[in-house]
Amino acid sequence: MNSQDPQPVVSPLRARANRLRWWWRQQLGWPAGLGIVLLIGAAWLLLVVRPGYDSALQSLLRAHVATLDSASRGPVAVSSAGSRDPRDAVRDSWPSVSARGESIAQLVKLLKRKGVVADRAEYTTEDQEPGLARLRVTVPVEGGYADLRALIAALLNGLPHAALDGVQLERQEDGASRLSGTLRLSLFFRKEAP
Repeated sequence: MNSQDPQPVVSPLRARANRLRWWWRQQLGWPAGLGIVLLIGAAWLLLVVRPGYDSALQSLLRAHVATLDSASRGPVAVSSAGSRDPRDAVRDSWPSVSARGESIAQLVKLLKRKGVVADRAEYTTEDQEPGLARLRVTVPVEGGYADLRALIAALLNGLPHAALDGVQLERQEDGASRLSGTLRLSLFFRKEAP
C-alpha cells in the first residue's frame, strides 16, 4: 500500500452510530430489536386501533339496546294500559290460585297416562311476591327411563306454568331397568287482588 492513499474519513456522528450498533449487537442482539418492534405495535394498537374499535362497539351496543327497547315497547305502547311491567303479562297468562285443583288433576292424569307409578305426593304452598303463589310438588316416581323422560316432557308442555325444580333417580337394586326416585316441580299461580 502506498502511504499516499487517502484514509477513509469517518464523521464523528457516523463513528458514534457505529459504536452504538456494535454495542447493541454485543449486549442486546436481535431479541431487543424484536421487543422494540412489539412495543411499537402494541402502542399503535392502543392509541390508534382501540379507540376506533371501542366507538364502533359502543355504537353497535346502542343500536342493539334501541332495537330491544323498541321491540319491548311495541305491543305494550299500543295497548290502552300504558307502560306495563312485562312480568305482569306473564303473570296474567298463568291460571289463578282458584284453579289449583284443576292443575293438580291434570298432573295426576299425566302421571297415569305415561305409565309412571306415583303413589303419593307432597304439596307446599308459598307466597312468592304480591300477586304470585308457588305450589311446590314432590312426587315419588317409579318407571323406565324413557317413561320418566316422556313424563317430564309432557308435564312441562302440558302445564306451561310449571317449572322443574329437580329430579333424583336411582336404579333399583334388583338390577332391573326400572328407576325409582323423586320428581320436584313448582306450579305458579296468579293471586287474585282482594
